[in-house]
Amino acid sequence: MVDIDNIIKNELESKEDAFTEVDILAEENKVRQLILERFPVLETHLHIQRKARMFLDPLSHRDFEKVFRFLTMEGGFDSFHLIVGVDDGEYLGFHYILSNTDHILLTVKQRVPKARPIIKSICDRFPNALWHERELVDLFGAIIENLPPGPSYPLPDGWPAGNYPLRKEWKPEYFDCETMTYHEPQVPEAPGADE
Repeated sequence: MVDIDNIIKNELESKEDAFTEVDILAEENKVRQLILERFPVLETHLHIQRKARMFLDPLSHRDFEKVFRFLTMEGGFDSFHLIVGVDDGEYLGFHYILSNTDHILLTVKQRVPKARPIIKSICDRFPNALWHERELVDLFGAIIENLPPGPSYPLPDGWPAGNYPLRKEWKPEYFDCETMTYHEPQVPEAPGADE
């Protein structure tokens, strides 16, 4: 009987980079040391998830800017891949995925209050971030300082202002696609509420 799982596993292993486990760990540890030399307070917030995958716990907006600037200007993380938005209840999280020349992916996260979701654009450093940032505006309601002017994306023209479909409180069943309106059901007042 042919063991497909082992065949696939062997095929994948044979195509991996020439790095050994020790080499990859050495590269990750170099990155870790570089970051911790500059920001020792991040010691318990920097994690090696698996081979060539690292992430930082969410940072405040102010701390994010310092760490992001260091990583991209001095730390060798000069490739930007994408931004992922996350609704964490009272906060919105924005996860920036970067890589260096050793192909180590590093996710740097910032967290801002949902009531005041102001972040700064990274388009001056990474022009390819433009459409990712426009998605954060349309889908999460992020307010992005210094975002170059342009069309909304990916929501269509006429989308009702204040409707952010990737926020947890937004419910698709209340949205009418034909009229492009959002109608949340009214909760009836309890009897005697105005007494």
